[in-house]
Amino acid sequence: MQKIMKQTFYTIVAFAVIFIAACTKDSASSSSADGSSSNGSLTRFITVGNYLYTVDFKNLKAYDISNPATPVLKTTTAIGFNIETIFPYGDKLFIGSNQNMFIYSISNPEAPTKLSEVAYFVRGNDPIVVKDTTAYSTLRVGTGGRLSVFNIKNINTPINVNTTFLNSPYGLGIKDSALYICEGQNGLKIFSIYKPHLPVLKKQISNAETFYDVIVENNILFCYIKGGIYLYDISNIYNPAFISFIKN
Repeated sequence: MQKIMKQTFYTIVAFAVIFIAACTKDSASSSSADGSSSNGSLTRFITVGNYLYTVDFKNLKAYDISNPATPVLKTTTAIGFNIETIFPYGDKLFIGSNQNMFIYSISNPEAPTKLSEVAYFVRGNDPIVVKDTTAYSTLRVGTGGRLSVFNIKNINTPINVNTTFLNSPYGLGIKDSALYICEGQNGLKIFSIYKPHLPVLKKQISNAETFYDVIVENNILFCYIKGGIYLYDISNIYNPAFISFIKN
């Protein structure tokens, strides 16, 4: 059931993103300069320009979708095991397993090349988002978890510079200097990342719903919850204003 709900979430948001994108300038990538992305952090597939990238349990696959009617598989790259998430930023892919973060270059979009990897040392679920020279990853282990902050200024040697302990982290997203983290039954937390390596909690939205993942698109925050999708206006990035609810 949860898998079906998640597919519904991304389908609805995809239509919304296409509509919004039609009203704005074209973009060659799924991520923008402020760290926001038209993909959820828990997703296993993303698009960048004319290419679709997917991850399964152990492989990264690159498809040429310049002709959507006939996608062409270009390469299959073995990464490791227990691969769970993929996130694009510029000409890089950030891929999470249940123990490692992998960084791949897509300067040649048909043949992703590994740049580096870093171990979490604790096994868990680990979506990743990125802004500038900092990567943020939530790691959920049982009923607890944490937010790990990585300095990726040297993309070949990521450094874990900070850890914030959380209750039950799931997906996350970025808008300007705001970091949105879903905490399951504990709601949605908004952190300031004005100082990128020192997240500061600004607000928590708690209600009876379970928050799983977010997508940021312009000034709209799409929240995938257990019962459907919440839409928030984030013109004020630290104080989301409820817009509407889409029931599954």
